[in-house]
Amino acid sequence: MESRLGNNEKRLGNITERETRLAFILFLVYLVSFFIRLPARIPPLGMIRFDFLLVGGITFLILTNKATKGSRLDDASKYLLAILGYSIVTLPLVQWPGSVINNGMMEFIKGAIFYFFTVNLVTSDRRLKWVIGVFVGCNLIRILEPLFLNVTTGYLGSATHLGDGDMAGRLAGAPADTINPNGLAFVIATVIPFLHYVFAPSGKKAYAIYLMLVPVLLYTMGLTLSRSGVLALGIIAFGIWLKSTRKMLLVVLGLLGLAIIFVNLSDVQKDRYLSIVSDDARQSATAQGRFDGWTSDFKVALNRPIIGHGLGTSREANWNVAGKDQISHILWAEIWQEIGLIGLVLFSLYMLAMIRNFREAGILIKQHLSTDDFLYRANQAMQVWLLMNLLFSLASYGLKSYEWYLFGGLSVVLLQAVKTRIALAKEPISDQELKPDAGRFPLARRLR
Repeated sequence: MESRLGNNEKRLGNITERETRLAFILFLVYLVSFFIRLPARIPPLGMIRFDFLLVGGITFLILTNKATKGSRLDDASKYLLAILGYSIVTLPLVQWPGSVINNGMMEFIKGAIFYFFTVNLVTSDRRLKWVIGVFVGCNLIRILEPLFLNVTTGYLGSATHLGDGDMAGRLAGAPADTINPNGLAFVIATVIPFLHYVFAPSGKKAYAIYLMLVPVLLYTMGLTLSRSGVLALGIIAFGIWLKSTRKMLLVVLGLLGLAIIFVNLSDVQKDRYLSIVSDDARQSATAQGRFDGWTSDFKVALNRPIIGHGLGTSREANWNVAGKDQISHILWAEIWQEIGLIGLVLFSLYMLAMIRNFREAGILIKQHLSTDDFLYRANQAMQVWLLMNLLFSLASYGLKSYEWYLFGGLSVVLLQAVKTRIALAKEPISDQELKPDAGRFPLARRLR
């Protein structure tokens, strides 16, 4: 059985990957360029609009390739296209149509392309490994670079009010990066599930590197002074604990780790994190300000509750309605402000489709695959990430950010990879199913 499965996967992989090899390579290059900010680091790349050229080239190759040309849209794809179509149709009704055209639509498309590139180009287990590896590797660089600058030059990149007029430095992304301290904390929280589930179990050396990286990542998180980041880590720890069979051991290790970390925190860090649960901390006022901001954001959304102010206009709406010059820091308020209740329903349906994909993949994996399988470990990591990001959505905007669309695409890819693995294990694939005109997934008919 294993031999036949291996031969089937190899034959299927060769034929499908051959059709989209160049587009997939360009996609990997785009991931590196996007996360590492290559155009900002290498001026000539910025001058020639390197990322734009990559996106154009990848899109052209996908649209003209026989292996992807006749692909059937899944539910999540339909909801994303519906959001874009809805934003176009409502242009005459929104308050700032110029901002929608010049900013909102372009930014939304920049995020949504991660979904469409992923579902069309990540067609095998091997490609899924490459995407996850590049994604985690690039984001580790984004974490370690500002930490290195901090250790060698004292770089922080941002600051926050402590109360009584005092300020404290906060570690943000490197100068070439664009992320603030909360963004850096989100990146840290994002890579941990993949290091824990996908990387660490792959070998003894990988596990040793993982053990060395964890304290470094926690130290970096402390420098960001991100309260939402600490809460995200708590959610990740809870997700890992929930999935573990060694719950008591994890509880003991967790309490011991928390004690060691708390003892080594500075007074500013202790006060910052205690302000989450205490009204007596100096920074409790800033924590209360975040809750007050939520109320203000939803009041702005109620100014135009059905249609919204227009895609990409959250900052304008907050300034003109509430006198607050910033985008809403709650994903759901941001969506409501920009595309109204109708758009909020469409995005919620997209989210539900992504959750269903991960859930169905998890059920099939549990029934048919072993816990040592890469797909099992990848699914565990993505499920914990999803749990964490749902929390982060209460403290960060994201309608036009990449993460929901990349992982929405990964949910489709993971589910299809699991179904394909199961189908290949049952019977050999025929030459007819291997033809390029069989669609994006050559075994689609068998799996219906």
